[in-house]
This record gives sequence, structure tokens and C-alpha cells, in this order.
Amino acid sequence: MIERKCQGCNTKQDRNLMIKITKLAQGLKINPTSKELGRSIYVCRKPECIKTLIKKKRIKTGLKYYNQDETARIEQELLNMI
Repeated sequence: MIERKCQGCNTKQDRNLMIKITKLAQGLKINPTSKELGRSIYVCRKPECIKTLIKKKRIKTGLKYYNQDETARIEQELLNMI
């Protein structure tokens, strides 16, 4: 069991239970299978964690990625998962 910290609630959980967001050369990708390699952050599947991640702009800071359009697309995909 490999644990990762949720960027929403800062608790550690098994990474297979979390949503992985990865920064790739072609942009950001929600990566539930963890097959893509690159700088990544994890978030719980709980709605409150996803909302905190978006509200506190942790995608930009955690991945050091500042493309507004791409970040907004990923945030919308996460909200659709709720």
C-alpha cells in the first residue's frame, strides 16, 4: 500500500483510492490509473476535498502550472466527478 497526501484535506490515504492529476508535456491530465509519469498531485474522491482543491488553487501551486484555460478544464472535470 502506497500512501499519498490529499491536497484537499491533507490526510494520507492509499493512492488507489484517490484521484491523480498529472502535469504532462501536452498539458494536465486526470489520471486515475496512475500509468502516466510526471509531476502529480492527489485528491480524495470526497466532494468537499475537490471543492477545497479548486477554491485554494492547489492545482496551480502543487503542479507549478499556470495555464488558466487548462486549469479551468481540469477543475470542471473534477466537479463533474462529484
